[in-house]
Amino acid sequence: MLKQFEELTRTVRNLQAVTDLLKSMGEKTDNVFDIEDNFRGSHQMQVCVDRVKAIPDARAMMESRYLGPDIDLDALVQLPQGSLGHTYATVMKTLGYDPNFFRRRNIETDDDWVTMRLRKTHDIIHVITGFGPTGGELGVLSVNAVQISYPMSVVLQVASMGLALKRQPDKLQYITQQAARGMGMALQIKPLIAQRWEDGWHKPLRQWREELNITDPVIDEPYSLKKRLPELDLDW
Repeated sequence: MLKQFEELTRTVRNLQAVTDLLKSMGEKTDNVFDIEDNFRGSHQMQVCVDRVKAIPDARAMMESRYLGPDIDLDALVQLPQGSLGHTYATVMKTLGYDPNFFRRRNIETDDDWVTMRLRKTHDIIHVITGFGPTGGELGVLSVNAVQISYPMSVVLQVASMGLALKRQPDKLQYITQQAARGMGMALQIKPLIAQRWEDGWHKPLRQWREELNITDPVIDEPYSLKKRLPELDLDW
């Protein structure tokens, strides 16, 4: 009975957080962190953890609690043009994003590690896949949903499509295309949760994509980073 009450309470909290997030059109990132925190210790999060453990490299990172050092954009932007580090730093600086803005959590359990690793590397995934930071958010969520069943990603996928169906049905095609693009990519590429990006900042972005089997990154779609930042002369 107690377990059922805990699940009901978690569901109510998540519904409120999702509602607030969608009302803000995705701008209230605290709501995203609230949803993630509400899943802490849940059965859904355990399923996600089990999938991560089934990936040898990811399991090793989890067991060592590897998060890597804080990201220094000023240092990364000095790397050769075309490298992951230079591309990432240039994008983040242009958007005015702080790579260390995410809500911190003490890593006491495996699901704490999964959440913190995804929070830290979220914008790296945007660069690696090519999905834009606003219009292409659903694509990145779809990758995490398919590859490791990350609960927050699944919830926001469903909520975004449901809201579009109800309030903006004319945009449903655009939203579902993003989700389908991310899902298709997720099935084809290597697990992104298993990558130590920090060890390869210097590697060309194209080399990273080749090694990960990203043969068709998001480049010319309306929800791509390139379309979001047309003023940047980068090797997309």
